[in-house]
Amino acid sequence: MSFRSTVPSLSPIVAVVVAAPASAGIVTVGPGGTASGFHFAQVSEAIAFASAGDTIYAQARTVGGARFAYDAFDLSQAAEGVSFVWGNSPGVSEVGGNMRVGANANIEFELGGINNSQALTTGRVQYDTVFVHGDFRLEGNLNLSLYNGFVPTVGNSFELVATSGTVTWTGSFPLHFTAPTLSGGATWQFTVAAGSNGGQSIFATVVPAPGAIALLGAAGLAASARRRR
Repeated sequence: MSFRSTVPSLSPIVAVVVAAPASAGIVTVGPGGTASGFHFAQVSEAIAFASAGDTIYAQARTVGGARFAYDAFDLSQAAEGVSFVWGNSPGVSEVGGNMRVGANANIEFELGGINNSQALTTGRVQYDTVFVHGDFRLEGNLNLSLYNGFVPTVGNSFELVATSGTVTWTGSFPLHFTAPTLSGGATWQFTVAAGSNGGQSIFATVVPAPGAIALLGAAGLAASARRRR
């Protein structure tokens, strides 16, 4: 997938892109516009163009400007392979209504650290975060990747999607996620719990792999047996 920021990497402005494999143009969603493209007010229209092969730039959090939240973001009608992603560094997207990720759509998350405490203030975060002021429906995939050499360790937790309502999904919840393989006997755990936006949130947490736990238990039993002799 083509994925580019609309601004230089040193700029505090964070961009969100909805992209399809072949790029035939640029369509901007939200305030502003681009010199090489034109402006759509409706996310649904932009998704239709992305599905047809255009590259979609959707305005997200800006540090220096006013907050902007989409009324809703429904990816359920997206073509196969259309993704909702941030530029070339972690950032924040805010949806003022419900958000739905259809079966053919993806959201891409870059993890470059564990801190997203400024997600609703400056927008300076270390991992991608979506704030949904409504409900979140997951039918497609949430794909995680590591950014700028960051290596998560056991106990690290990432609030990927924070809603003011509920999180629902189709099928088996863990099957909606892809994440990088972790070393040192660690693995990923994906859960829904109360979050920072007043409703349910989706968390990705690094936990010991089941095999690692078993080995630790065996080591403890062996040590106990040695002490009893």
